[in-house]
Amino acid sequence: MFEEKSNSIARVYFFSLASNYGRILSRKNNAIRALLLLLIISTSVWLLYSKPWAATSLSQDAFGDKTAADTVNETSQSKEQIDLNVTINSRTSAFTREQFTEKALSKNGLIPVTAVLLGWKRLEGLQIIVSYISKYPFIKEIIRDFTLNNTDVVLHVFNSDENLHDLSKYTTCAMATYDYCYFQDDDWLNLYMDSIYSNFLRSPNLIHSNTMPIIHLEHRRWTFTNADKKLHTGFTWLGCGSFVPRAKVQQFLRQVGSTAMPKDRLRLLDMYFSLWTNQYPYQLSNPLTPLEQEGAWSTGVDQWAIVYANILDAVQRLFKALAVNTGSEYYVRDEERPMFNNRDVRAPCTNDKCLFLTNIDPFPSPRSVYYANNITHVHEQEARFNRLNFPSNDFWDKHAYHTAVDTNVNTCWNSFKNPKSGDYFGLQFVVPRKFNKITLTSSKDISKYDASFNIHISDNGRVWKTCNRRNLTDKENEEYLSNSQINSITIYFDCGTKGEEPTKFVKISTSRNFPEPLEICSIKLDGLEV
Repeated sequence: MFEEKSNSIARVYFFSLASNYGRILSRKNNAIRALLLLLIISTSVWLLYSKPWAATSLSQDAFGDKTAADTVNETSQSKEQIDLNVTINSRTSAFTREQFTEKALSKNGLIPVTAVLLGWKRLEGLQIIVSYISKYPFIKEIIRDFTLNNTDVVLHVFNSDENLHDLSKYTTCAMATYDYCYFQDDDWLNLYMDSIYSNFLRSPNLIHSNTMPIIHLEHRRWTFTNADKKLHTGFTWLGCGSFVPRAKVQQFLRQVGSTAMPKDRLRLLDMYFSLWTNQYPYQLSNPLTPLEQEGAWSTGVDQWAIVYANILDAVQRLFKALAVNTGSEYYVRDEERPMFNNRDVRAPCTNDKCLFLTNIDPFPSPRSVYYANNITHVHEQEARFNRLNFPSNDFWDKHAYHTAVDTNVNTCWNSFKNPKSGDYFGLQFVVPRKFNKITLTSSKDISKYDASFNIHISDNGRVWKTCNRRNLTDKENEEYLSNSQINSITIYFDCGTKGEEPTKFVKISTSRNFPEPLEICSIKLDGLEV
């Protein structure tokens, strides 16, 4: 929800709700939606007459070490600057408007989405975001007031005189036309709309987010698991571009309505939402594109102390709710599929035409760190994680997943762990592709592993077909010999499909245990290089 110049907050919500009231109450569960309506109005009026929010004693970090802050300050998410205008103008969606008509949607399984954009006075960044995401046809509704030439996108605006932070994001999504929302804050631009949307389509029941690699590492520390209490949850930031089910947002507002929440925490509900779904979010790791950051919440407050305090409060409340037999009906107990250890999509390709996937996870499973609701600071949970084996900040900054698919042969993904027989890496394409050879480039001697790689393709990422290596033509053999290098191999294959039909997934598996970690700098499939 946007929070710029307007009349009073009460007018904003009353006017906004008046236009949506019929739609809210016309759906199922009218009683619940009426309660939701009451919660939104009462919370809004309460905030209008409350004192302005200021940093409280939470801003005093008695624990000193700010792991996340130090991590971000000591590393960089990208060594290369991009020309933002050139990049934005060069991007087009692989999806078409025709695929999102009512008739087409009834057959093709695609999902229309409402974009909920959160901003506070940084108008230039907001306009860039709105203009950019309106090019993607799955965004059918944008809650914002900029005029666009694209008449296929429905625009709404909810304004406020007071900065409501995260609360407005959730109340707005709860009233959206469509069943899924796309969250985006005004200080970041998500350049991977098609690829993240493609992964979202495979499991729309989960939160799908993305963040820079070093924060992804930090979020792996912020997972909480207790099998006895059916606790299986994790934290993720949502403002860098996230797809979420509207039903989870509506359930979250019911959770908030049933809990005594102080004002400072109501404004920072992003720190509660993913945790209270009691699911591990599906987070991709990739460089972020910053927009104007001036006036951001993180300036002027001790942000990490507040983050830690709210995360701890969120997980403690969740644990207590799950530990009792009554009063916890607002919290889901069963873990949703795909289970965390079965997820293999890791990062979008820089060109937004594919996603990098691998089953090799360099970080400990969330189940390796037990949470018993006996800590007084998130640092204690981090300490348990830190005793396990995983990449250092410097290693991960250099060798994160996206470096295999950033079109730069000088940056390389490193598996950290030694691949075992059956381990794999590969690509999921936004649009199915035809190809019959794959070239892998590494910074090390990879030729010795040539015979240990097998090629598999799939239409859905679940059922795989193993391809056969084929004999080279004279021309291919000449090309192969002229390009042969110890750090590069080319595999020619035949999958036995008639006319080499396009495929949505390809993976390269290992047929034996490797004595060292695998390093991949580039993957090339015929005319596509990532």
